[in-house]
Parts: sequence; C-alpha cells; structure tokens
Amino acid sequence: MKILTDDPDWAPELYEARALAMTLVKKHGCWQRGDAASLLVARRNGLTVTYYPHRSPLMLTIDARGGSVEPFGRVFKIEWNDGDAWRATIETYRHGRWQSRLKAMVHPRPWLERWRTLATFTGSLPRQQIGVSKS
Repeated sequence: MKILTDDPDWAPELYEARALAMTLVKKHGCWQRGDAASLLVARRNGLTVTYYPHRSPLMLTIDARGGSVEPFGRVFKIEWNDGDAWRATIETYRHGRWQSRLKAMVHPRPWLERWRTLATFTGSLPRQQIGVSKS
C-alpha cells in the first residue's frame, strides 16, 4: 500500500529517517552497478541503505537484519521527486530498533562521553578509609 504525503507534521519520523539515511549513505556509501543504473549502498550495523539517485522519482530503501522483522527484511521504502522533496510516496514503513541504530550511526556519541560511561560502569571506585590516623 502506497501512502502519498506532503505534510512533515503528519509523520515526522518518516522525514527524519529519510534525512538520516541520506546522510549515512552519502558519508559511508559506495557506488554499485545495478541492473540499469548505478546506485549508492551503505552497509553498517545490520542495516543496508540503498539510494537510487539516477531514477525518477528518486528512491531510498532500508533493509534491516534481525529484530522484529524477518531475518532480513525491508523496513523502509520511500520515493520522491528531486524538486519536490516534501511530497513523498511511502511504500513500506515499519517501526523498530533500526531507527535508533540509524540515528546512532549518523550521530555517534562523543568519544569522551562514551569513555566516561564505560569507565563509570566497568571500573571500581577507590575506597576511602575513614577514621584511620597514621601515628
């Protein structure tokens, strides 16, 4: 079932997912030769993001491995015209853990914050001796 929308307030997570996926595929994607045209593919952390830039309308798909979907399934497929990015046709959209994985890959936590969290939860704190005097 295809849904045509041009209202970003109706489903902001759709537009956010498209923006995050486009950022990921432009940053980490590699060109592959498809059937009739070349496409940009990024594979990371169990997600495969495929962008078809030479197709009209443009198309973006996200396939996820594991989780609530089948062993490997399509969780997101969207099409839009290049000059009219708000007007999109959504063919597939499934909520799931892939959204948080995608967000974490595009916007990773700063190194110091990750290290501080790791040190806090894995290290032991030094014990203080109270009331002990050295004479």
